[in-house]
Amino acid sequence: MTTAPARVEAAEVAEVKRRRPIGEVIAGHGVELRPQGGRLAGRCPFHEDRSPSMVVYPETQSYYCFGCGAGGDAIDFVRRAGGLGFREALARLRQEAGAAPGVPAAPRVHRRPAPQPLSLDDRVMLAAACELYHETLGETPEALRYLEERGIPPWLQRARRLGVSDGSRLVPYLKRRRLSLRRARELGLLSGSGDEAMSGRLVIPDLRGAHCGWMVGRALSGGRTPKYRALSLARPLLGHDRRWRRVFLTEGPFDWLTLTAWGLPACALLGTHAGGGVLRQLDRARSVVLVMDSDDPGREAAARLQQTLGERARVLELPEGASDVNELAMQPGGREAFFRLLDAERDGRHGTR
Repeated sequence: MTTAPARVEAAEVAEVKRRRPIGEVIAGHGVELRPQGGRLAGRCPFHEDRSPSMVVYPETQSYYCFGCGAGGDAIDFVRRAGGLGFREALARLRQEAGAAPGVPAAPRVHRRPAPQPLSLDDRVMLAAACELYHETLGETPEALRYLEERGIPPWLQRARRLGVSDGSRLVPYLKRRRLSLRRARELGLLSGSGDEAMSGRLVIPDLRGAHCGWMVGRALSGGRTPKYRALSLARPLLGHDRRWRRVFLTEGPFDWLTLTAWGLPACALLGTHAGGGVLRQLDRARSVVLVMDSDDPGREAAARLQQTLGERARVLELPEGASDVNELAMQPGGREAFFRLLDAERDGRHGTR
């Protein structure tokens, strides 16, 4: 009888891995993965990786970094990235996959399970973190300078509730409100050690109306890894509104903020990897303008997305000397150059009809 729990746990692990492919898990932690034959390659978030040293093997659901030696399966990756124990990492992946604890559900071939809805306490914690970080932004000159250097205007900082975590405010708030620190760890607000996961990071929330449902943090210090850290909830198209009929799709959050500041209906893919669940969020859009980075991974991602989305997708290639939209915005006349490209793309599209 002593083997029954082990069998249940092994079956549960196998089901969670099936529902959460390792490529999606790693991409959800801000790692840009590039197809390389039957594998995926990217920069390892666990050391200063100047070239893509980490290889992901979808066939065996495993990864290995030839730079630092880190490797394992999706659970090992989440454990290392979040400083979690095995059961905490499994619970986080299970929550992302929408799988119930214990004996796994029967396989579903045609439809992915819907993510579990957030509870009232979950929403309170996310709203509190969003507002605490936004308040802290106004008291953090380093973060304000960074946003100014990236060309993000103050009005947009307020409208999108951008923030920064100094690592000292969220835990006391949760304790005062008697909210579950364990649940905060499961959501990804706290690390396995109980510290704020977003500490030392500029925080960009995903808002639906006035409600925060997700957030990603960008390291302000170049020595902090990984560069981007997100909550453990399902990754959205950052800033997307399903009512839009025309959408500008970017790679990174600062490209999204740039286009939003320019008055365009934009959202961010947050990397170059797009699963079916992410792309289904674009099912109502009649036109998708792909504004990906101008490096090889960005071009390859744009080509894949165009092929997947079909005739409604158009690729907008950035001018030489600009690696992404935000970098273009920092150049003299960058905004005007972008809209000239947009006009030319529109004229060319109409001319072919």
